Amino acid sequence: MRLRPPRIRVALYRVARGLLSRNTRDDLLQLLTTLAMSPLYVVPIVLFTLGAALTPLLLLGLPLVPLAMKLASWIARLDRERLYILRDFTIDTPVVTPGKGWKDRLERLFGQRAWRELGFTAVMSLWGLGAGGLVMMVLAAGLLLALLPFVGPLMPDGSSLLGLDVATLPGAAVGGVVGLALLTAGLWLGGPLARTESALVTRMLGANRVDHLVRRMLDLEDSRSRMVDAAELERQRIERDLHDGAQQRLLSVAMSLGRAKSRFARDPEKAQALVMAAHEEAKAAMQELRDVTRGLHPAILTEQGIEPALTTIAARCPIPVDLSVQLSQRPSPRAEAVAYYVVSELLTNIAKHAAADRAAVTVLRDENLLRLTVTDDGIGGADPARGSGLSGLRD
Repeated sequence: MRLRPPRIRVALYRVARGLLSRNTRDDLLQLLTTLAMSPLYVVPIVLFTLGAALTPLLLLGLPLVPLAMKLASWIARLDRERLYILRDFTIDTPVVTPGKGWKDRLERLFGQRAWRELGFTAVMSLWGLGAGGLVMMVLAAGLLLALLPFVGPLMPDGSSLLGLDVATLPGAAVGGVVGLALLTAGLWLGGPLARTESALVTRMLGANRVDHLVRRMLDLEDSRSRMVDAAELERQRIERDLHDGAQQRLLSVAMSLGRAKSRFARDPEKAQALVMAAHEEAKAAMQELRDVTRGLHPAILTEQGIEPALTTIAARCPIPVDLSVQLSQRPSPRAEAVAYYVVSELLTNIAKHAAADRAAVTVLRDENLLRLTVTDDGIGGADPARGSGLSGLRD
């Protein structure tokens, strides 16, 4: 029969494991770095106060105000990086106003975000001394008292600490128990204080509802600009293909028919040959027109749906493509058109750049969404920031 350990022993083990866990160490390190940065938090407040006080006196303090705002912004960025390094904690930062004009620069220097960062340094200067100092004082006192059973008997007779005769074993033992209690309290207190600090930093430095709306607006503007540029490039491609291909062939057809017209009376056989050549040129021009319009909206997509259209794309791809379409009903025409364009563009990019031997395309319905998955066994490394291909597909 397996004996269960006493409940109190299990409880003590769990408490000790929690107090000595990695999260506890991270909490204490976070509070310790906050305490160490407290003097740095004070600097922008001192500069701003001096600047505001001296500005009415011949504008002597005028340069100190923007310097304080700039320093507060730098400290806020440093604090975000500190939390990310220590806790892998990412803060959704507010939107930075784009542009290089003097109005944009003033907005970045004295806007709502700048004032929040200045207020953040004021709050953190007090928080660092209060929370960080409290925990470190409790831990230091606890460590000192916990060592009394070992160092107390070595102290001169009559030595006392907090009213305890630490030179005697009973007094040193009581001090050791109090020290262990303080150490436990300090270790436990670090967790709630660190979480409160993280929430405070997020509240003061994180993006609010207005920032999210501004970021959304900027993303939409960037997306619209990229879509306009992509549409212009597509228009230029179509114009170039029509000019260099179908237009030249149609011009050749017109010239051949004109020459045939002038030869009908005196050389019927030559005229017939010219008409036959014009006929072949006309068929070639029709094929080139089909090639130009195929990428816009193929007829097979409208008439038969997404699966036959993607099958045609997969068949034309230079590498083998495994296609899986799992749809109980046909999607909307707009969704089909977007899916067709995305798959076509991705397979083209895979064939050109991925050095892949095989690709796979999966199409399925996920509630109200049409979900596409395109994979390959190539070298990878595609980055939306380094090219317009993936960013255009995202738009």
